Amino acid sequence: MAGILGIGSGIDIDSIVTALVNAEKAPKTQQLDRLEKVTTSRFSALGTLKGSLSGLQTAIQSLSKASVFETRTASSNNSSVLTAKAASSADAGKYSMQVQQLASSSKVALQSVSSTSGTTFNSGKLTISAGSSSIEVDVTADNNTLSGLRDSINAEGKSAGISATIVTDASGSRLVLSSSKTGEGNDIQVAATEDGVTSGTVALTTQAFQPSVNLELSNIAGGGTSTFQAGDIAISSGGVNLNVSIADGFTLEDVRDMININGNPQGISAVIETDSSGARLVLSSTNGSDLTFAATSSGGVTGTNALTALNPAVGVTATSAGPDSTTGASGVITRAQSAILYVDGLQVTSDSNTVTTAIDGLTLNLVSAQSSADLLAGKTVDVTVGVDKGTVKSNVQKFVDAYNSLISTVGQLSAVVPVTDGNPVAGPLVGDVTVRGLMSGIRNELVKMTGPDGARALAELGITTQKDGTLKIDDTKLSTALDNNFEGVAEYFSGSNGLMTRLESNVGNYLKSDGVLDQRTKSLSGTLANIDDQREALDLRIEKVQARLVAQYSAMDSLVARLQKTSESLTSQLASLPGFVKKD
Repeated sequence: MAGILGIGSGIDIDSIVTALVNAEKAPKTQQLDRLEKVTTSRFSALGTLKGSLSGLQTAIQSLSKASVFETRTASSNNSSVLTAKAASSADAGKYSMQVQQLASSSKVALQSVSSTSGTTFNSGKLTISAGSSSIEVDVTADNNTLSGLRDSINAEGKSAGISATIVTDASGSRLVLSSSKTGEGNDIQVAATEDGVTSGTVALTTQAFQPSVNLELSNIAGGGTSTFQAGDIAISSGGVNLNVSIADGFTLEDVRDMININGNPQGISAVIETDSSGARLVLSSTNGSDLTFAATSSGGVTGTNALTALNPAVGVTATSAGPDSTTGASGVITRAQSAILYVDGLQVTSDSNTVTTAIDGLTLNLVSAQSSADLLAGKTVDVTVGVDKGTVKSNVQKFVDAYNSLISTVGQLSAVVPVTDGNPVAGPLVGDVTVRGLMSGIRNELVKMTGPDGARALAELGITTQKDGTLKIDDTKLSTALDNNFEGVAEYFSGSNGLMTRLESNVGNYLKSDGVLDQRTKSLSGTLANIDDQREALDLRIEKVQARLVAQYSAMDSLVARLQKTSESLTSQLASLPGFVKKD
């Protein structure tokens, strides 16, 4: 309307047209504004309701799962010895356990060499094994130093769990090899072969290593010249069983020689150690960590000692030969061994300190071995497996909290709040049929009597309705119900016709895609879209009204302007007539 100023008529046409257009537009605009406000408020309110209902659905789904009631707990009365974790398949019960030894991995020290920078090894190959895992390291002029071997072993051994470090002691420097593989039979062994390509200052074969164990037999007075009556000796080590027959009158040296003659090809040997109290045989074996000796006498007239006098003293067992910091000899630092424990008196061995096969569904984590005194005294660690009542109570609390949150949300959205000296303020969902249907359906499920005796209603579990419609838990009563009727509580909540199953179906009808709330929000979205369409249509109609008014008032202005000119022309002509006298 720019430029329409009523020049011809002197009338403010712009203001008149604006006033008429606004008067035409105002009623419909106010109607659409009110509708949009109400619709937006309901749309937002339904979103809030949907969020609160989704929280309840999550709590319902957690409590409706049968797995919640199948979860088992496992507790140890001495967690410094072992801890336990139970799967749902574990049977409830109490188990008495003893831990004799932990599983460990192998660690060995190889033969020491001079720690000077000029020490090198002959070229060749090192084969390092730990049980079924093994690596090969080629030794060349590029890596034939102690540090070069260490780096090559670490590079090759990553995937096999084999690593190397260098330790320097009084005898020189040496490689210390470690394995991550625990369990009997996983001791580190090193085989060395030379190829003659590169000569160093030290033979590569000095780094070969075969773990051995020693067993000290009983002391014999009289030293190596003592004689024995006839009999048989049985030696066992790592699957090797050696039987040696001893003739009447054999000396201790004869016995040693017979053991070495028969045992050396099988990795078993013997030496005589002498001190002020006498002499003794010390057996060695490279066949494993176990080494046993048993002598039986068949009698004789020449020998002065029964052959059984050689048997080791009670409690004496084989020990690993360790490295020597004086001579530089190689040796075992720690040997690979399996865990040994007793479950209700039954021996269980495991290559790992995490034991999963002893009791079905129960994982035992061994922390430390019990002392010999505790084992001899019969002290046990008790592991108790039971149902997980704590998780059930936690999920019940979550359900009650979510339900109470929904009650609060519905109350706020559908409340009518009185206002002093004014009309009461109504919530956006006052009287809403969707809200009434939702809450009615949920309450009907809550009051239904289902399930076994002692767990047929929420009230029997200590869950009651308060005056404001919210739920309250009596923890003592709920705990009693779980203690006395756990299976019944499980059936009441998560059975095929359990409370949570029914509530899930009811709530799901409102929250599912194209469900009740989805349809309501789509309808409100359609109303908002229709309001936008009506606003566009109103703007188009108002534009036409405005254009019509402008045209009408412009035509009037032009007519008035022409009439004004005609009037001025007539006045001028009349003034020019003879005898016309103009009055001041």
